[in-house]
Amino acid sequence: MFRTLFVLLFSLSSFPLFSAPYNVNLSPLQAEQLGLLIWKNEGKQKIQHLTTWNRGEDFPSLGLGHFIWYPTTKKGPFKEQFPQLIQFMSKQGVELPQWLIDAEVAPWKSREQFYAQFDKPPLTQLRRLLSEQLALQVRFIILRLENAIPHIIESSRLAEQKIITRNLQQLATPEGIFTLLDYVNFKGEGINEKERYQGEGWGLKQVLLAMPAHYENPLRSFGLAADEMLTRRVKNAPRDEFRWLKGWRARVHSYQNLNLK
Repeated sequence: MFRTLFVLLFSLSSFPLFSAPYNVNLSPLQAEQLGLLIWKNEGKQKIQHLTTWNRGEDFPSLGLGHFIWYPTTKKGPFKEQFPQLIQFMSKQGVELPQWLIDAEVAPWKSREQFYAQFDKPPLTQLRRLLSEQLALQVRFIILRLENAIPHIIESSRLAEQKIITRNLQQLATPEGIFTLLDYVNFKGEGINEKERYQGEGWGLKQVLLAMPAHYENPLRSFGLAADEMLTRRVKNAPRDEFRWLKGWRARVHSYQNLNLK
């Protein structure tokens, strides 16, 4: 089943035509199965992990993709996705709790407050909603990748475009597309100037550019490049991020073991 999981409705060889569309189609059942894989990576497929506030972070991470929602109007450097997810759900006709519709920022001002209210109605309602809308969350992630690829190409020099195009072609398999989806959700596109430490990014663009060409397995090549970019991020970070590196490495190297039917 997973061998037909993804249908690419574009020709990668058409790049570097900057605005070339990039589309991925999934059936509802396939979207649900893909969502379980992403949810496993982000939250071990546990309902309670659909609403999380990690130690050392200034925001909660919500949904199967751990989408960021800042608790203030002053946003941090990382791309905020949860408000866009809620807007997307609303447009799809999902009935939302009124408090969620009215909230302009995350209503919890600290990690301590978040977990003090963990079992109260708002967060309980939110976990229920998110657990019932896995397929829409996957579609939201797919849309992010579909939008990201042309922007990544457009932001690159001609020599970089050739490298990125070659590596996208190598990843044009069900396993490769899942890898792209998971990583862009996990660490972003790599084109936001704010999402950099000491001027160096760690997103999908940087990984595609860093993939070693001599490996026959493109998933292993992607994992090695991602490991390099994430290790560089930790070294450049203005705060201690080393505690996350082991888990990040395990995640990106697990891509080479994918065998989707």
